[in-house]
Amino acid sequence: MSLTWGDANWSGRWLAVVCVAMAGCTGFNGPDVGRDGKAVVSRTDRGTEIFAGTAEVVGQSCNEGTGSVTLEGTLTTTGSVDSAEITASVNGGTANLVGIIEPQDFIHDGRVKWAPYSITIDGLPNGTNTIEVCFDQSGSQGREPKHTCADVVVVVVDCAVSCAGVGFFGDLVGNTNLCQGKGPPHIPVHVKGDLGDLPALTITGPNGYSFHALMNHSGESCVYQYNWDTAGNGGAGQYTFTVTGGGHTYSFTATLRCH
Repeated sequence: MSLTWGDANWSGRWLAVVCVAMAGCTGFNGPDVGRDGKAVVSRTDRGTEIFAGTAEVVGQSCNEGTGSVTLEGTLTTTGSVDSAEITASVNGGTANLVGIIEPQDFIHDGRVKWAPYSITIDGLPNGTNTIEVCFDQSGSQGREPKHTCADVVVVVVDCAVSCAGVGFFGDLVGNTNLCQGKGPPHIPVHVKGDLGDLPALTITGPNGYSFHALMNHSGESCVYQYNWDTAGNGGAGQYTFTVTGGGHTYSFTATLRCH
């Protein structure tokens, strides 16, 4: 499994993204950010308050078939250093709180104050995803609330589980004994495939026998299993096992008897 990522075309980008504390970082690039911030102030009306944020992808991984992405960036302001909420919206969905920047997190360089942050977003579906990170200060002591969003980040996730050798296997294939097993006679039913969560198992047999159950997923693999209690079966003869899930259906027919 592999992952690739990119970000949207950031036109007019003027803020420097800084190193945020994580493995391999040696410190903050404070002087550069300070000079960039001062340059911004010098090019704008001194009476205009700046409140702006950045975001970029710094790492990706897979987790149970979905993507996990880490974003880092900065929030820069020439106003107050009240706490700021960080929210993230995935693929245009509802914005969820993913972090908070506290007042003490801001680094002061004259009129410009900036704070680094790092967030992780899990559960990204396979394919191309868009993430919008936004920042909000509620305002206090008569100050106006502030809101800004970084440029949208594009993340490509490739975490799909690839299943080879799909179909039924194990005891069901090699064991034709309906009367085997300690306690109630049973036959373990195993199938391999991309069947999603809790695929449906149907067993039909002689004399109108029919049985339905949901199969359990074995960890993060493509293997599903169910321990079929054969008590009350339809007797010796041909049985058909069918499992359906995740848009796939697999069937297997076996002649079973007691011996």
